[in-house]
Amino acid sequence: MAAPSRNALWITVACGVVAGGCESRRSSVAAARDLITAQVLGQAYLDENRLEEAEAQFATLVRLAPNQAAGYVNLGLVYLRMGRYDRAEAEIQRALRVSPDDPDIGLILAAVYQLAGRERQAREFLERGLERVPRHAKSLYALANLYARSGDPRSSVRAEELLEALVGAAPANVAARLDLVELLVRHERADRATMHLEELQRQIPELPSDGERLLEQALQVLRRSQTDAVATPLRRFRDFLSVTPLYQASIRELWGPQGEPAGVPTLTFSPISVEVREPAAVLAGIHFTDVTSETRLDALTAGVSIGALAAADYDGDGDLDLYIGWRDGGALLTYHSGTFALQPIDGLADLGPSHAAAFADYDNDGWLDLLVAGTQRIALLKNTGEGRFRDVTRTAGLGDAPGAHAVLFVDADHDGDLDLYLATTTGNRFYRNHLDGTFTDQSEPSGLSGAGGVSRDAAMGDFDEDGDIDVFVVNQDASNALYANQRGGRFQDVAGASGLAPEGGSRAVAVGDYNNDGFLDLFVAAAAGGRHALYRNRGDGTFESDRRSSAMLRALEGVAASDAEFLDFANDGFLDLLVVGEAAAPSGRGVLLFHNDGTGRFRDMSSVLPGDLLSGKKVVAADYGDGDLDLFLLTADGRIRLLRNDGADANHYVQLRLVGLRTGSGKNNHFGIGAKVELRAGDLYQMRVVTDPVTHFGLGQRLKADVVRIRWTNGVFQDLFYPGSDQDLLEEQLLKGSCAFLYAWDGERYRFVTDIMWRSALGMPLGVMTAGGAYAPPGASQEYVRIPPGLLRAKNGTYSLQITEELWEVAYLDEVKLLVIDHPDSFDIFVDERFVPPAPAPLRIYQARRARPPVSATDDQGNDLLPMIRAQDDVYVANLTPDRYQGVTRMHDLILDLGDGADADSVLLFLNGWVFPTDASVNVAISQSGQPSVTPPVLQVRDPQGGWRTVLADLSFPAGKNKTVVADLTGKFPTRDYGVRIRTNMEVYWDHIFVAEGGSAGPVRITTLQPTAADLHYRGFSRGYRKGGRYGPHWFEYHDVSREAPWGSITGAFTRYGNVSPLVRQSDDMYVIMSPGDEVSVQFDAHRLPELPSRWRRDFILYTDGWIKDADLNTATGDRVTPLPFHDMSRYPYGLEESYPADQAHRRYLTDFNTRNVGPRGR
Repeated sequence: MAAPSRNALWITVACGVVAGGCESRRSSVAAARDLITAQVLGQAYLDENRLEEAEAQFATLVRLAPNQAAGYVNLGLVYLRMGRYDRAEAEIQRALRVSPDDPDIGLILAAVYQLAGRERQAREFLERGLERVPRHAKSLYALANLYARSGDPRSSVRAEELLEALVGAAPANVAARLDLVELLVRHERADRATMHLEELQRQIPELPSDGERLLEQALQVLRRSQTDAVATPLRRFRDFLSVTPLYQASIRELWGPQGEPAGVPTLTFSPISVEVREPAAVLAGIHFTDVTSETRLDALTAGVSIGALAAADYDGDGDLDLYIGWRDGGALLTYHSGTFALQPIDGLADLGPSHAAAFADYDNDGWLDLLVAGTQRIALLKNTGEGRFRDVTRTAGLGDAPGAHAVLFVDADHDGDLDLYLATTTGNRFYRNHLDGTFTDQSEPSGLSGAGGVSRDAAMGDFDEDGDIDVFVVNQDASNALYANQRGGRFQDVAGASGLAPEGGSRAVAVGDYNNDGFLDLFVAAAAGGRHALYRNRGDGTFESDRRSSAMLRALEGVAASDAEFLDFANDGFLDLLVVGEAAAPSGRGVLLFHNDGTGRFRDMSSVLPGDLLSGKKVVAADYGDGDLDLFLLTADGRIRLLRNDGADANHYVQLRLVGLRTGSGKNNHFGIGAKVELRAGDLYQMRVVTDPVTHFGLGQRLKADVVRIRWTNGVFQDLFYPGSDQDLLEEQLLKGSCAFLYAWDGERYRFVTDIMWRSALGMPLGVMTAGGAYAPPGASQEYVRIPPGLLRAKNGTYSLQITEELWEVAYLDEVKLLVIDHPDSFDIFVDERFVPPAPAPLRIYQARRARPPVSATDDQGNDLLPMIRAQDDVYVANLTPDRYQGVTRMHDLILDLGDGADADSVLLFLNGWVFPTDASVNVAISQSGQPSVTPPVLQVRDPQGGWRTVLADLSFPAGKNKTVVADLTGKFPTRDYGVRIRTNMEVYWDHIFVAEGGSAGPVRITTLQPTAADLHYRGFSRGYRKGGRYGPHWFEYHDVSREAPWGSITGAFTRYGNVSPLVRQSDDMYVIMSPGDEVSVQFDAHRLPELPSRWRRDFILYTDGWIKDADLNTATGDRVTPLPFHDMSRYPYGLEESYPADQAHRRYLTDFNTRNVGPRGR
């Protein structure tokens, strides 16, 4: 007999050695299965209040796992329900000996103490717990309420501190923020109370008119610092809000499902899941239980054949609700306390058989609306926010839309609202959302109409990782299409070049990163006769068939699919696959579930599904209560089944809800649909595209995630460290463009001066100012900026400035000069720093003498604003009511009485402040909407009839941060009434306003310094803050810098690092091209300056010439350096008739200096 091979011998020996270990492993899996069974049964009995049976199961859990806290905690919960508080305390104490740092366990013990009348002990215990876990929301809230009830001043102060911490940990919780506002009012802290109430206004869904009115009344009183008068309107607003599902859901997040019973924190804590450290055991313990009858879904839907299914929390109460549709009808199924209730919907007549439905907030009011598609037409139903829907199909411009097999809401043009895509049988339709309640058919201009065949499904995602959203369309009788976003509202089918097989017969698509490499993959499910395919994304938007999936594809042979979905049913951090359809064989299985083993291979685990589940046509995976994904499934004959996931909650999870700001932003849709979310937990990385209000991540046995990173649909990144299991993430209001920063050496350190090159905005859509798609004028920013006195001092005979690029943009810096202005100290000098379109900028120095504040300053409500504008003290006029978009407010007035001195021969009005601007995408959104355009500030005076007459229509606004607008009012007053009104709806914050006599007050000596040195290098990004508080401009600390880029990349050839002096000494279209994080250190020789005469002062003005192009997704060519700007271009981007100079000097400049190539990266 031949000798065994060396490998075979090794295998034989290994099996002999580990035979006992294999048997032990099988025993551990069986033991773990018993643990999970006891946990699941005990929890079910507890939910049904069958306390004796729950007690028995949890006692079993204690016996099986005496070293885990779960059994003791859950027994303690049972005894709490029974009223046996001594036994409850004993069990919870045993749990804490096992897990002393678990805040959820500590919260239960604190409740026991309070029930026993030991409130002081409860407070002390919770305080110790917060030292270990300072951001535990429920502990913060419970402790704050304990202190607030005590009544003494010191306890009230501590309650305020705790509520501040709670709002930081749970920024989207309405109840917590309102509690804090009320406490701040009692403490007479009007400014901080106003801040939190304004934040609440920005984030909560739109309220009925009565609620909006009450909120605005409370804000108006608070802004006048009248804390004694705000109690009544604030109480009325809270009374109004407290009965809404939104408020009730926020209470449940903090107190539990039954709120605060009888003055104690809660008696309805959630059971704690047992830990099973063996992944195979968790997997073996998972099964799906049919609870259709238990939840009354079968009784509610009897007699109808359901064709459409959608799931979401449409009423904001924290529970998952359903929509089901059938021929010419449909209904909502609302979930509460374990069962569903049916609510019919009107407006669905003549719809035909239902094919599809989707919840989406199309109008960004914070409420999920509903679109239903039948064979004949679609219906758009607006959520009124009061639990009802109203048919708005015709008023929305969708009355002629055809029926559809699939509907997709996607922010295709990245303007902050959700557009609509319909997959139909007669050519697909794309409707652009104007966010004014209407849509416009853009199917042909967008390139998304398709070839006119039968399309069955559609999905979105950034498949090529270039920062914009692409669309994949499943076609039944033609090849599938992959539409790459070309920006500007245009798409191109690149399926042929992407590696996707050119074949038809497809029925559905699932999109997800199943191999956790950060790129979106595809599973294409086939109809009868077609071919199922799993495509792995290579990382550049091209795909290849995954050969590791051959076993799965063989299992799917003979299955005519109707739907498919990636989901992490095991909560282990890897996307599994569910395929729903019908098998060719009469008794074959048409619903198959495949588990991802973490290497990208899929194993058939359909056995965990009910044995009688043989066919289906639609599936929705969503969690309806316990932290793992359950299945709502439509069978082939139109019945609905709910399959509860039992066992996967033994693994940990994160459920993330994005919250876009409803007012004062407009940059992202309210629920963050289309955003990219990345999660890191130890060695586990995952990526998801947000397609629903709740995004689910499994963590396996990892206790928590380390960081979540979001790329919102406007391209801005936001990080959240150590998120909780159920985490809201509120959109940050960040400035991403468009200006470079200036820092100056003040004798001790570099200090931020202001932003520069603000007037140029290459490729910026001017939708706010024009009716069409025009872009900003192409002229370079020839700009003079005053450096405030004291901010620039010589160091070793050198003036040193730092020009940095820290936002998401490219800077083209062509020329820099330092103008030194010497003058008598009897007057001040200024330059006009208002925004005007790019054009040659002549230098005009304004002399100001006898400066004085206005006699009075009020708004249109008569509020006294004079204290805010008397001095430059970072206290801003801020009584602005935000509108939907960043940079836009409701129209507001500033009314000044300049006094009798305004009749001088030369009268100048100086207005120093800052502007929070719109951006390219906001401009596009405003231009598409029917809302009033932006009105830059105008200046009006009293006419002889006592009305207002515009005398400066071009007063404009400060070109950035802390800039001064100079208005010459000489001869502008037709009467002796020297009142002026400044009117605008821009987000302009004035700090210091004064009147001065103009004209020539004395000699002025100007010395121009050219740079003696200029060095380009990478520096990073300064820490930002709001100077002067929440109404102040974004300011930056030069010496606190991060080298990590917070933005995505901009591709192209940037200027190489090193000496760039030749590039900044003259305006010649040979410039420094700066990428985010770059810095140019510029030096000027102070020895060249003449001696300063006695009683003279030296001021500085910086001149720059260049351009800024931000990387906003709606900026023309904002994703790259090219095309290179030049001074003689007639527009930007310019056409083929124009080109960058091609003479020898410019060609040499390109090859010698611009050699630092930057390629695409995710961040």
